[in-house]
Amino acid sequence: MSSWTKELDEAAVLATKSGTWHILLFYLLCGLAAIPTSFLVFSQVFTNATPDHWCAPPPELQVLGLPNDLVRSLTIPKDEDGVYESCRGYVIDPTSLYAALDEYVNDRSELVREAGSLRMVRIRQLTAALGNEERDKQISKVKKVIPAIRTPIPAACTNGWQFDKEHYKRTLVTEFSLVCENDWLPRTSNTLFWVGSIFGNLFFGWMSDRYGRRPTILLMIFLQVPLTIAASFPGSYWTYVALRIAGGLFFPALYQLPFILALELMPPARRTYTGIVVGMMFAAGMCLLAILAYALRDWFHLSLATSLPFVLLYGYYWLIPESPRWLVGRGRIADAEKVLRDLAQKNGITLSRGFLIEIHKRLKTELSDAEVSMLPVNGHLINFSEIPNDKEEYLDRRISNMLTFKPDFRRVSDVDERYRTDNLERILALEVAEIVNKKSKMRNERKEDKVQQETHLNTETLQKSTQTEPSPKSPANTLRRKSFQFVSRMFMREEAEEDIMENKRMDDQNSEGDCKASPLDIFRYPNIRKKFFILTFDWVALGVVYNSLSYNTPNLGVDDYLAFFIGGAVELPSYFIAWRCMERFGRRWTLCVFMCIGGLACLSCVLVSEESPWVTVALAMLGRLCAAASFAVFYVLIGELLPTVLRSQAMGAASFIAGLGLLACPYIVHLAVYARSLPLITMGALSMLGGVTSLFLPETLNMPLPQTLEDGEMFGRDFKVLSCVQSVKC
Repeated sequence: MSSWTKELDEAAVLATKSGTWHILLFYLLCGLAAIPTSFLVFSQVFTNATPDHWCAPPPELQVLGLPNDLVRSLTIPKDEDGVYESCRGYVIDPTSLYAALDEYVNDRSELVREAGSLRMVRIRQLTAALGNEERDKQISKVKKVIPAIRTPIPAACTNGWQFDKEHYKRTLVTEFSLVCENDWLPRTSNTLFWVGSIFGNLFFGWMSDRYGRRPTILLMIFLQVPLTIAASFPGSYWTYVALRIAGGLFFPALYQLPFILALELMPPARRTYTGIVVGMMFAAGMCLLAILAYALRDWFHLSLATSLPFVLLYGYYWLIPESPRWLVGRGRIADAEKVLRDLAQKNGITLSRGFLIEIHKRLKTELSDAEVSMLPVNGHLINFSEIPNDKEEYLDRRISNMLTFKPDFRRVSDVDERYRTDNLERILALEVAEIVNKKSKMRNERKEDKVQQETHLNTETLQKSTQTEPSPKSPANTLRRKSFQFVSRMFMREEAEEDIMENKRMDDQNSEGDCKASPLDIFRYPNIRKKFFILTFDWVALGVVYNSLSYNTPNLGVDDYLAFFIGGAVELPSYFIAWRCMERFGRRWTLCVFMCIGGLACLSCVLVSEESPWVTVALAMLGRLCAAASFAVFYVLIGELLPTVLRSQAMGAASFIAGLGLLACPYIVHLAVYARSLPLITMGALSMLGGVTSLFLPETLNMPLPQTLEDGEMFGRDFKVLSCVQSVKC
């Protein structure tokens, strides 16, 4: 059974050997995966920011117009380190205040209409002094009076809060007073965002493998853009939370699916760049977000600036094609060829109709010739002298490519007593010959069964045509057919009827791959299952470390905008470094080393005193650099390890589990209230553990992309944990 892996690789090379359209399409897909998602995830760092705050003074004292620093020093207690408390203040009795400042009290009567009648009301109000000399005298008297009349024990704020506006003019925290007893709401909002991403990832991963990459991406764009714009106009904070949860449904699916589409469209030489370019654009989006937040300093304007421009994403309807690999996986060979021909045409390359089938037939012929050349003659293999020196490894690889599981070599003893020798070459040669003969017999049997099935099908068709009433259709099949038709009408381009019939004929004749796969297949195949569990754990570790480091920037003791910008800036070189390293040393060792170095950097923060914030910032940024580089390598690795027919669903399932871990990020960051280094210690330990487990994954450098479930099961079955790529001496 051909998996079309080599055919699609060769076809992608032919369609992109010249021209610039595929390069533009590549960057459009990477930009779609990176820029909107970076704004979607991290804008809440600034919109939910909590500035310095303290209890507001009594309204009777506010009318005096005294300096804020003076009022704060008189009404807010300090802790042992001289830091003002944010949730408690002294209580001042208004009657005692009026009595002590009687010369500044304006006592008057006013007529007030209440319930249709007029009533005389007495109003007592403090007034600010006129003139500098009188003003100084008033301030001096206030300094003496308030300490004498305030309560000795501070109490919870009763008059609201005042906020420092040096860094933030307005945030959602200041808008809805989400401090003190309500300070859990911003953390809960961040957590619930990841809850939305958990379920959205499962749904869109399933939809991507069921209906295709293109309609799923377009549906996410269609829904996500208006939801992010609507989040700028919440009537209450819970409305904002609900809109954020709805927006979270599209992350990280909106990050993953354009990445997967770019990975499956590009030729093998360009696949490594996919994760690197997406990562660099994501980091650039973070830097741009920090600049916008610094320039605007208002959550409403920032929310509009990071949502309205993405109305332009609706233009992707006319730009992005379907994945040829997904089409082949669904048995739609002709549609896959059409996508590749359109891509080549936009690059100025002309590919003839049927070129993909010709590649497929040529590769099948080469494979058949190679098998025939191995047939035994008088107990010996033809062309056996051309086998490399390491014959045992070569023949074992040949057997593994023919069968899903390794044959039992003990059966050789039942063939002939002559082969009970130590000559491993002849034993293996006989086994390969037996397998080839069995494969030829099975192929002939399948052809005979196919002829019989076609005859039986024609008979049934003839019988059905003579019936007066059609047989009822299965409800499940009818629903499935209608759902495909609905998606096709919404997102697929119309084709001529004769093209549809020709494409159907081509598909029926040449479709040989695994067309169906479900998430349960992950657990049916032992090698795929093992790789899935390791990848999932690494995803949890990387996700928690990376996002916690990003959200932890306000706790580093420096300016929020500067720290966030530096965090995005250090990621830019990290992706280039990761690209060079994984091209030279492979994926798994690069991932392991980066995660371990980042973990050590975070753990080292425990040795730094809080009086040296920039040392902590430097170590945290080193951890951020390594986490970003690890993510770039990880996305390439997971895309190359999982088979095409299961790639989106498996990544969706792994992301679902990783999303459960991301729920802990806000609470890990909150550990900084006890000690600034506690969040970094937690991240460092998790990063180190993830780095070690990554060594149990096989290497994917210069390996073909697995297409079917069989490809995924065979890939990396016999690798060694401490092995390296050939170019590296271990």
